[in-house]
Amino acid sequence: MEPTTPSFHSFHFHTQESEIELLLRCEEKERTLITKLTDDWFRHVEKRFNPMLADSEISLLNTLAGENCMVSNTMLEVLFLAEMYQAVTDGFYKPLLNNGMQAAPLLEWEVDPANKSIRLPQNTNIHLKGLEHGWAVKRLAEYMRRDLSLDQGLVLAGGEITVWGRSSEGIDPWIIGIQSPWQGDAKLGAVALPEGSLSTYSHLENPEASTETDVVQCTVAGQDLVECHVWARTLARLGVDEGLALLAKRTSMCEAVVLTAKQELHYFGKKASLQRRWLDMRIDHYHFQDKVS
Repeated sequence: MEPTTPSFHSFHFHTQESEIELLLRCEEKERTLITKLTDDWFRHVEKRFNPMLADSEISLLNTLAGENCMVSNTMLEVLFLAEMYQAVTDGFYKPLLNNGMQAAPLLEWEVDPANKSIRLPQNTNIHLKGLEHGWAVKRLAEYMRRDLSLDQGLVLAGGEITVWGRSSEGIDPWIIGIQSPWQGDAKLGAVALPEGSLSTYSHLENPEASTETDVVQCTVAGQDLVECHVWARTLARLGVDEGLALLAKRTSMCEAVVLTAKQELHYFGKKASLQRRWLDMRIDHYHFQDKVS
């Protein structure tokens, strides 16, 4: 018989930049600890990475561009991730802007590992473009799974979702709906994930973003949430043809559905995943991984 405890409990948090939702299989007595831990974690993340806070660590780093700035281990970890994904995407993910908010040359900095200091080029600033949110959700999920021994869970922050714990035989996967960017109550379909991550990026929800491509919305599924986030943004920027060609060259772990302004849905991934992972979708164009160059 299925034990009555632990059971699923939901948690809701609000930060300056997003709503956070958790659905965790835990005991009632763990709720207080989980609530405090999650609230403290996202406060810590905002204190490090929110550029709207004048006293955040990233604001100080940007203010001191051109000078050596002491940084935390947390900041170093995220900035090295940003540098890595800049290389993986051939520079199309650019976390360095000039002070006119235009893309700067490829991100380069001077690092002093002994003193843990970074020197950004003068007249530039770091804009992580949401990578830090994906990283924060990923780290929180890892902690809950590893250190709190929670065997099933879902963490959602805006368009970023990571889930775990339903790979065992006889347990249904998590079913995550993909919302239409034009109709708030309509779904493009759903994604079935026993465990893994999902990131959705919509130009309609980011009006400051470039709309020069044919992409309106992109959803990327994979194992690593940061990777999914970066590719969702990159596909939205590059468009269907160029974006999927680059994705095919650089990763075999991610799959994607891309919605265009013509309301056509493109699928990129393994043929076997169509019935297993991507559910109730009207696909107009198929780009199977072994056929995209």
